[in-house]
Amino acid sequence: ELRREAAERTQAQEALARAQADLVQASKLSALGQLSAGISHELNQPLMAVQSFAENGVLFLDRDTPERARDNFNRISDMTHRMGRIIKNLRAFSKQETVPQMPVDLGRVLASALEMTQAQRKACDITLDYIPVAGPVWVRGGEVRLGQVFVNLLTNACDAVADAPERRVSVSITQGDAVTVQISDSGTGVADPDKVFDPFYSTKEVGAAKGIGLGLSISYAIVQSVGGEIRALNTDTGACFAVTLLSAREERAA
Repeated sequence: ELRREAAERTQAQEALARAQADLVQASKLSALGQLSAGISHELNQPLMAVQSFAENGVLFLDRDTPERARDNFNRISDMTHRMGRIIKNLRAFSKQETVPQMPVDLGRVLASALEMTQAQRKACDITLDYIPVAGPVWVRGGEVRLGQVFVNLLTNACDAVADAPERRVSVSITQGDAVTVQISDSGTGVADPDKVFDPFYSTKEVGAAKGIGLGLSISYAIVQSVGGEIRALNTDTGACFAVTLLSAREERAA
């Protein structure tokens, strides 16, 4: 009887883990759907520029001005690298991460999340305050899942300031025994910080195509799964979400 109960409990735990993984993946795909219009615009712009630079380069070659042609071809190279980064970020973000926790460079994760949400900031004319930390910042976690957390927090911050008189989002990194990332906005703040991570809790209009209030709940679960902590608080200028992660400097050195 005990063996049967143990087997049933093991099966239930495995089913719960699969359901949680499926929910995380569904949340990522939902976020991609929200970002798709801006990302398409971000890819379309350099594609049009590549076509223009290529045509100009041919004209400059015909006019026997190779230096001008070389400049256009260098611009094409820069544009293709930019598109490659965007596509690489999308592929990494959308995949199902099954690798174990390992040291990841938090600076690279944040850079990818900021690049993916750049179109939304540009469309809403949002000012970003962010000074990258010199050198890598190693933390424990999974690169894809941590990226999902920061994409969600940045998207929410942009939504919060879209109609504000001052549209500003700030990102900062504090290093110590642990590493803390703070994402602040100049919006109206959070009505109930203690409930903001509850499933289906949302301050957005019912029926809005912004999700159903699971993003922060999933982010909370992801951060906890890597031994970290995420908190919401109100400041004098808006809302602030603080993500604290375990430092992996010693693991990386080993």
